[in-house]
This record gives sequence, C-alpha cells and structure tokens, in this order.
Amino acid sequence: MRGWGSLLDDLRDAQFGSRRNTAPFPAVLLVIAFSGTVLAQGAPPAAATASTSQASNPSAGAPITTVTGLTSTDPFSGSVINQKATDQTISLSLRDAIDRGLKANLGSLLIEQGITSARAQHWRALQAMLPDVTGRLSESAQQINLAAQGIRFPGVPPIIGPFSNFDIRAYMTVTGGFSQYEGIRSSVENLRAARFSYQNALELVVFSVSNSYLEVLTQAANVVNAQAQVQTAQALLDQANQMHEAGVSAKIDALRASVELQARKQDLVVAQNNFDKSKITLARAIGLPLEQKFELSDALQFSPPPVLTQEDALHRAYQERLDYKQAQAQVHASELSERSARFERLPSLGFSGNYGDIGISPGSSHGTFVAAGSIQVPIFEEGRIRADIYQAQSTLKQNKDQLSDLEGRIDAEIRTSFLDLNAAAEQVQLADATVKLTQEELSEARERFAAGVGDNLEVVQAQGSVVSAQNQYVASLYVHNLAKLSLARALGEARQNAASYLGGK
Repeated sequence: MRGWGSLLDDLRDAQFGSRRNTAPFPAVLLVIAFSGTVLAQGAPPAAATASTSQASNPSAGAPITTVTGLTSTDPFSGSVINQKATDQTISLSLRDAIDRGLKANLGSLLIEQGITSARAQHWRALQAMLPDVTGRLSESAQQINLAAQGIRFPGVPPIIGPFSNFDIRAYMTVTGGFSQYEGIRSSVENLRAARFSYQNALELVVFSVSNSYLEVLTQAANVVNAQAQVQTAQALLDQANQMHEAGVSAKIDALRASVELQARKQDLVVAQNNFDKSKITLARAIGLPLEQKFELSDALQFSPPPVLTQEDALHRAYQERLDYKQAQAQVHASELSERSARFERLPSLGFSGNYGDIGISPGSSHGTFVAAGSIQVPIFEEGRIRADIYQAQSTLKQNKDQLSDLEGRIDAEIRTSFLDLNAAAEQVQLADATVKLTQEELSEARERFAAGVGDNLEVVQAQGSVVSAQNQYVASLYVHNLAKLSLARALGEARQNAASYLGGK
C-alpha cells in the first residue's frame, strides 16, 4: 500500500503541467488507504483494506479528466440518508460536514457491525465455562404389556396400568479448564481490536469528508478565477475592437482577443461542472440528500501547520494511532489463542446434576436429585490439538508481521508528511509570487498595446500566464491543506484536530 507522501508527489507532478492559453492538466486527487477489522466466527479479526480515491481538477480550466481508484461500492464514498431535502440553503462549515459524516457515512456504519460480531464471539467463548441450565416439565400416562417384553411371573398380570407419571426437573452441566479460560481472554482482546477498528474507521471518515470539503473549496476558487478571466478577456476584446475601429490596430488583434475570450468561457464551463460534481461527492459522503442546496462557510486558505518535531510526531503516532492499537490487540489475542490450543492437552473439570419432583401426580410426588463431578482427560486427540496449535501459530505469526510492517509504515508516513508540508509551503509561496509577476506582466502588455507599441499577442500570452499561475496557486493551496490533513491522519488525530489543522471554523 502506498504512503501518503507518494500520493502527494503524484499530485504535484500532475498539477503543474501547462500549455499555452490553457490551464494546467487536472491533478490526481487523494487515495485513502485504510485498514479495518473483519471478524469471522472462531478466529481473530483479520485486517481488511479498502481504498477511496476521487477524481478532481484543483487547477480547473483543463479538459475534464477522471483518474480514480474507486469502485461504485466503496463504503467511505457513500452514506445512509436519514433526512429529507428542504427549500432552504444550508450553510455548511467543515466541522458541520465532519459531524454529519461521522453519523451517516457508510464506511463507519458497516465497520461498526464488527463490534457486534466480536461481542457474539465473546459470549460464545464465555458459554464454554458458564453453567448450562435447562428445565423440563413432563406428565405421561402409560400401559405396559409385560408379556410382550418376555416377562412372565406367576401371580403377576401381563398388563400393567394404565398409570400416570409426573416429573418436573432442572438440569445443569458445567465444564471448565485452562483452554477455555485462555479462549475467553482471547475473545476479550478481539473485542478490543474491533472497537479500535471502528474508531479508526471514524478517523478515515473525517479524512474522507475533509478531503471532499477541500475539493469543493478548490473547485469554487477555480470558478471564481475562471469568471475573473472571462471578464478580463471581455475587456481585452472591447479594447481591441475600439482600437481597430479607430484604425490603430489590425483586425487580427480583435480576432485574437475574441478567440481568447472563447477559450476562457470554455474554462469557466469546465470549472463550474467540476464544482457541481464535487458538491455531489461531498453530499454523498456526509448523508445530505442530493436535492439539498448548500454552500460552504469556510474558505480555502493558507494556514501554518502545527509546531511539532518529527521525533515528537512519531512518538505521538505510536501512542494515538488506533490502527496500531488494533494491531497490538490482535497480536495479544493470537498469543492467547495459541496458549488456549496448547492447554487443550490438559484435563478439564466437569459437573452435572439435576433436581426435581417425580411421582404419579403433583400431589403425590417426591424430590429426587443427581450430582456428579468428573475429570475429562484427552487421550487420543493429538491430531486435532496439533492442528489447533499450528493454526493459532500461523495466525499469530501473520499478526506479528502485520504489526511490524505497520510500525515501519507509521514511521514512513510521518517522515513523508513532514517532507510534503515543507515542500507544499514553498510551493504556495512560489505560486503566490508567480501570480503577482504574471499580473504585472499582463498590465505592462496591455499598456504597450494601448500605446500602439505592439499588437495584442503579448497581451493574450500574458493572460494565459495569469490563468496558469492562478490555477497553480489554487492547486498549491489544496496540496498544502492536504499535507496538513495527511499529517493529522498519520498522527491519529484527524478526528480531533482535522478542522483546526485546516483553519476551519
């Protein structure tokens, strides 16, 4: 599975490609990698993985392209809708979106059922040492043919009865041993792992919803930029027409400005379409009806990341990451399961008994009971016991290897997140400076054209540079916020701090 850093590298590589008079190519958006817990009867939770990837075009203005690893059944991109659309327009902050996602996102709702499955395993393990108590009430009438049974005695009639029999009785059996005790402890650890898996799923919901919210903000900024570029292109066309009518410039200048205006209008159509699609993606993730109108109250902005050293971040990740706690619980559960399998060779204790009233009728009955203790010793069960031991050892080895891999992955994610944060911050600064330079270039080109020093080819080229620079600035803001969000996820703090990391209200 790829780390957050390599994904952000792909995003940066894709977003800054550009061509003349067009916006940069669309960026490849986020792939959410997560591990959950799928619980099977009689076995510890097994790691399950899924991925969430959504197509986006943070730079807008480019041809609509979809690059995705999603399937239509990806749970974290869906939700359960429990409300009806209203005529009002909802104002949605990032924290509001996260709260809605935590309640309605399909991914967390599905993984929550793993807790129920683990709880069922726990009770099944407990039952191995809990008393099994049953009751029975019976009343019967009988007539017996002794002659048919070959019983013949002088003076004894061949037919006995009819006579009645009444019996009310409670039965109890209980067995226990070291194997059952370790099995109960293992089920407790499996239940802990299932709870950690669900909490980790909530972290992934926050990550997914926050990323979708960032997408909408990015596409909204692209729409604003595209609208501004259409206005600028219209002003350039008006200027070129006026100068042509005055005989100052050639008709080709007006034609060139008209072509530029059409290109900018096309960019606006693409940007608006991507914006509308990103809103649908966000609504699906947080459980909003698709008919519901909403607007975002937060803005896409640059905010510094938290002050944190790489060593402190790694320490916090090992303390806070819920998937790491889940893996540790699974290892402990596997160790207890392996001990339980070895203890199957030891004797176990048992008790059985019953107590009740028996007689011809309830009025003429008398109490009776049976009580018996036993020691059960396995004599010829080595094949089954060895199979249980080998199976438990195999599961234990797998879980230990997964825990070791997760430790290395956490380390790599923390290091990658810091590299991405530093690089993204520099990209924002460079993109901001580039926007200012291209705007100054455009202003100078317009003044030269108005003074008749040259044609408007320089103006059109300068405007294309402004478009590219503005799109790159918006994309770099997205990458920087995504890097902060990835750091929160790598630390295991997405649920608590994602909104504050992104500067949300």
